[in-house]
Amino acid sequence: MSQRRISPVGALVTIVVWLAVALLPLLYGLSDARLAFGLTGTPGTATVERCVDYGSGEDERTECRGRFVPDDRGTAARTVGLPPESDEGESFRARLQPDGERARPADLKGRLSALILPALGLLFLIPMPLGLNYLLADRRPGRILRYLTAGSAAVLAGVCLAGLVASNL
Repeated sequence: MSQRRISPVGALVTIVVWLAVALLPLLYGLSDARLAFGLTGTPGTATVERCVDYGSGEDERTECRGRFVPDDRGTAARTVGLPPESDEGESFRARLQPDGERARPADLKGRLSALILPALGLLFLIPMPLGLNYLLADRRPGRILRYLTAGSAAVLAGVCLAGLVASNL
C-alpha cells in the first residue's frame, strides 16, 4: 500500500473547512433549540394572526405575526414574529425570545424542527475523526467503528428528516 502524504497546510485547510461546515449550522440552530426545549425565554401560548408572502420565485419568503400570551398573567400580551411554517389561526405552546421580538413553538413539532440544524451539524462532525485519520495516517477504521459511525449518522439523519416532516405538517 502506498503511503498517502498530505501537507500540513492541506491538513489545516481540510480541518478548518470541515469544522466550518459542521459548526455553522450547529451554532446557528442552537438558540432556537434552547427556546424550543425551554432552556431560555418566557413560556406562553402563541396564536398566529396573519402570514404574508413577499416576493416571488426563489426570492419568496413568508412572514408570520401573532399574539403571544405569557403564562405569567401579570405580563401583558404582545404581538411577535412567529416561524414562517405557521398557519393562520393556529395556536401552540411557545417560548418568547429574551429580546421579546419572536416566539418559537415549544411543542413536539417545534422541538423537532428546532433540532434540524444542530443534528445536521453533528451529522457532518461524526465522520471527521475517521476522515482525518485516513488522510493523515492512511489507516482505515475498524469494522465496529464504521458501524458505530454509520449508526450515529443514520440516527441524526432520521432526526433531520423527522424535523423537516414535522415543520411541514
